[in-house]
Amino acid sequence: MPFEVVEERDVPGPYGHAGVVVPDDRLGEQFLETGGHELSLPACGYRTEDGPDPLRPWQADRQIVGDDRKTTMQRRHFLSGAATLAAATSIPGALDARAADAPNVTASNAPWPLRGSESFVIDSEAVGDRLAVGVSEPDAQMLELLGRTGELPPLDLVYVLDGSWALAIAAFIARLQLVDLVKPGFPPLVMVGVDYPEDQPNARTRDYTHTDLATPLQPGELPPEQTIGGADNFLRFLEEELDPLIRARYNVSDRPAGILGDSYGGTFTFHAFRRQSKLFDKYFLGSPGLFTTGVDYIGEVRKLLEGDLVHDTKMYLSFGAMEANGGVSIYEDMGRNYNSLVSVLNSMPNDQLTFASKMYPGHTHTTILAPAINDALLYLYGPHLPRG
Repeated sequence: MPFEVVEERDVPGPYGHAGVVVPDDRLGEQFLETGGHELSLPACGYRTEDGPDPLRPWQADRQIVGDDRKTTMQRRHFLSGAATLAAATSIPGALDARAADAPNVTASNAPWPLRGSESFVIDSEAVGDRLAVGVSEPDAQMLELLGRTGELPPLDLVYVLDGSWALAIAAFIARLQLVDLVKPGFPPLVMVGVDYPEDQPNARTRDYTHTDLATPLQPGELPPEQTIGGADNFLRFLEEELDPLIRARYNVSDRPAGILGDSYGGTFTFHAFRRQSKLFDKYFLGSPGLFTTGVDYIGEVRKLLEGDLVHDTKMYLSFGAMEANGGVSIYEDMGRNYNSLVSVLNSMPNDQLTFASKMYPGHTHTTILAPAINDALLYLYGPHLPRG
């Protein structure tokens, strides 16, 4: 079954059942709940009684209520219903259910898939929770265009955090590079997205953070999935539970894997490097959530670089200039610690570490994501890195 990155909800509408697909709350961090900054408008889709329209790139997690010709969205945190409705009605024909009566339209009755992928859920003993996993393999048609038919040699493996949305972005970028005629040479990859089932609370705050790197950003009691500090358990899940399963089932090499993480995902990839996990030798630290906590984790990296690393390592780091100086205190704190980390990497060369970092002019915590993942994949796996 394809890895489903969306879910639609059926609700009464003027012509049948309408569903507007809105971004999942996992796009924001826990700290965004305090201010609601920098979340872009969602893409939207329509569902009739006969099935869904395929315009559904995001995963919905909230009941949507249709009232006559109005549709209102109840969001838990920082996205207003008015903005979502404005995005929905801006799509020509998206809310015209009569189009479904056309004789040449057949409902697929399935979410739009990430093609060339499959998914499963796994109950983790290390984490004590159920996780969702999606696996994307190289596109066979693109490989045929390159004259690469038949069985492929074992491929490099890449883990993608926040997989319910980031896997689609990363896999699409990786597949496009296979047919680059100007700068060829990008290798086919097996990419594994890790996230949470649609009917369970999102627990990335719990699993991607360590108490050394982040502190609770709202007072009072937090639900378990929003309590920081589970990064070591999540790392053990990847190393001891998921990775052996992936290597047994898929055509991957015995080389160490790469890992891509943005925001709290970048917090975790930094933590995995700090722990010198034997599983990884390539890291993407995208806008990592590194906060001032009273623990000198930058000093720990300095000591780490004085010795031998577990593998020859490649790393790409990114941050948005408007994160670092856009007037939002939590981002500016992250920016200061990001700059401290890059400074240590520059001042403490290690023969086993190759890295590149980029501060993206004009970019915020959300707008930086797509260009940074693109550049990270090209730097970590490709024969070239875009200039400019």
